[in-house]
Amino acid sequence: MYIANSPRSLTQSEERKHNTTVLAYQTFLRLSGRHLATLPSLPQNLALLKELITSLAIDAFSACLRYDSPTDAIELLEQGRGVFWSQLVRLRSPLKLDDVIASGDTGKELAEKFTHIASCLRGVSDAPHDADSQHDRAWRFNVQLQNVVDDIRRLPGLSHFLQPPRFSDLQLAAAAGPVIIVNASQYSCDALLLLSHQDPIHVPLPITKAYVSKLSLQLRSLIHLSKFSNVKRGIMSFLRELWDVIVFPIVNILQEFCPHRSRIWWCPTAEFSLLPLHAAGSFRKGQRMLSDLYISSYTPTLTALIRARQERPSDPSIERHRFLIIGRAQAPGQNKLPSVNTELSTVSQRVGSIATLTCIQDQEATIAKVGEELSKNEFVHLACHGIPHEKNPFESGFALDRLLTIENIMQYDLPDAKFAYLSACHTTVGDEESPDEVIHLAAAMQFAGFRSVIGTMWAVDDVHTNEITSKFYDNMVDESGRLDHTQAALALHRTMRSIWSSDIPFDQQILYIHIGA
Repeated sequence: MYIANSPRSLTQSEERKHNTTVLAYQTFLRLSGRHLATLPSLPQNLALLKELITSLAIDAFSACLRYDSPTDAIELLEQGRGVFWSQLVRLRSPLKLDDVIASGDTGKELAEKFTHIASCLRGVSDAPHDADSQHDRAWRFNVQLQNVVDDIRRLPGLSHFLQPPRFSDLQLAAAAGPVIIVNASQYSCDALLLLSHQDPIHVPLPITKAYVSKLSLQLRSLIHLSKFSNVKRGIMSFLRELWDVIVFPIVNILQEFCPHRSRIWWCPTAEFSLLPLHAAGSFRKGQRMLSDLYISSYTPTLTALIRARQERPSDPSIERHRFLIIGRAQAPGQNKLPSVNTELSTVSQRVGSIATLTCIQDQEATIAKVGEELSKNEFVHLACHGIPHEKNPFESGFALDRLLTIENIMQYDLPDAKFAYLSACHTTVGDEESPDEVIHLAAAMQFAGFRSVIGTMWAVDDVHTNEITSKFYDNMVDESGRLDHTQAALALHRTMRSIWSSDIPFDQQILYIHIGA
């Protein structure tokens, strides 16, 4: 009952400008997180997120900034965004589980119990039971899991195990460069610069959530028109507006703390996540673009970026990188992609001398075969149709012998995975009603284990993919002749700048983005 009535209470608190507003948001998000943990199936999780949590985390962020509490803003935003992925990660590979194991025999025993119960809980959704039975089984497993968590928290130094992350933990996301959170709430629009060794810096944006929605619709219209006509001038005008009202005010402050040519990470919320912030620029003679100043990446959440940077043990006996190339030019029910096989050949030629290649293409590119090979490789290049499903994002997928959906990808656990290049349409397009849950193909690949992912914001023009791919891998291979997933953002940055004056349609020059480490 409290959860159901909370949105109304929060609205009343906002209207009265009550000094307990931040506390009200904290309480609601904490209780919502606990409730979500008891839900077994994907539709139930997403339905609750849409009904209760969508927009509340970003409103909480706004409230904290209005009450001059930027560290609380970061904690609450992280707690209330990407909740679906957070719940899954909590069961698969919780942070600090290694610390539990290292604490002694008791910790090792509790870690084993946690892993076993979490595995049972993950399997509830797949079991052939009705919804009521699923809910009952999930509830029982959650009670068992919570008992184990309580025991772990009694161990020395582990009192915060599986608690919402604190600001001191989240600040690690800025270890390799600033993270720029851009937030569109019904109460204000703001940017917050997360830096590694000082307090966050608030940059108020003089726009409204309705204005951000207008920009999103304007972009969608331009991209649609690009299929039929040259809209370069229109897109440039759009990117100029993006620069003037959003990106330049941020960069103007950022330059005081971050030297040019550094990496930065965008962490957008709401409809900001639909805008190509990385491509903003003045487009006026003699003035700069964002890409002149910084190398942009994106991250769905701060925790996702921290996880992407975690070192994982490697097999010293393996001297060459393992590289998987997947292509499906003709999928059932889809138009043929004429350039796919040429693209695969280009990738093979560029990395074949420095990596052990496995190539799966055409009729061999099946869900079964891809799933088998993904677990054996570190680097993946995937060229096929990407099929978005904006109403039910779990049904978005890659067109192989059948659709390799997000729900399928979520079952993969790929500890050796490093980098994935998704040469497919709409791989960063998620649920139009819950953009803050960041449920799209690129995010699913990151959840499966890939630390660094290249994705696309809209439809890819098959005619030009090979040229872009070729330039990318020219830039991706470092001076020592090795592949490094942490250089993917720089490689993409250099690739896009190298084609700036080419005849490649302008919408195709700005649709690729880098996500992760």
